[in-house]
Amino acid sequence: MTQLILGMGLFIAIHLLPSQISFRQNLIDKMGRVPYLALFSLISVIGFILIVNGFGMTSKEQIWQPQTFARPLAHAIMPLVFILLISAYLNTHIRAKLKHPMLIATSLWALVHLLANGDLASAILFGGFLLYALADMLLAKPRESLVPKGQPKAKFDVIAVVVGLMVYALVLRGHQTLFGVAVFGS
Repeated sequence: MTQLILGMGLFIAIHLLPSQISFRQNLIDKMGRVPYLALFSLISVIGFILIVNGFGMTSKEQIWQPQTFARPLAHAIMPLVFILLISAYLNTHIRAKLKHPMLIATSLWALVHLLANGDLASAILFGGFLLYALADMLLAKPRESLVPKGQPKAKFDVIAVVVGLMVYALVLRGHQTLFGVAVFGS
């Protein structure tokens, strides 16, 4: 459990750093943009590795009964999650309207997985990411000025939907192998 919590702490802390614009900019000014991004990436990868290893080692003891509607809800919501994730990187109408599609996607992903899993490891993982995404949405307001402006283009919305659904299909196929959980299992 310690590894999971340490990994979550590292990963979330480094991702909340950009919300502190002056602190982030001071680091970039002192280090340079490329070294800052390299350090950001290295800490993110270390955090991610700790999360993956820690999740596998943390107790799967049930601490609450998963909701019966959660799996069907996850099946309904997860395609939207992938569409939102892809739209965050494109100049879409989706991104223009929602402002934070990546954080909304993270919140939805975490929420449906929290409802579908009642074990300790899932509570830490998905609960942590849900709290992170909600906090970052509140803190992200000042950095909206950093998002490139320009007219959203419908073609990018179409690309976000098509690519998002393709990625969702790939994750469905590999969910058992990647995460040890059958999507359509009992």
